[in-house]
Amino acid sequence: MITIIENKICEVCTVNEAVVVCNGCRKALCRECRVLDIWNYGCGHGDTMAFCRTCNNDPGMNIWKGHT
Repeated sequence: MITIIENKICEVCTVNEAVVVCNGCRKALCRECRVLDIWNYGCGHGDTMAFCRTCNNDPGMNIWKGHT
């Protein structure tokens, strides 16, 4: 689930305004540094998740990484 954030600077690039929190490491992320993913469950349901690139590529954080 996405957590919206305001009035913070991105903790990855340290330049842009942050808009969401990483669902893995909880860092504030801007639009350029976030990676969005949908975790599907049930029949036609899914939760939108936001990750930094590091957490997105880590199967321990993004449980769907590597699954097709």
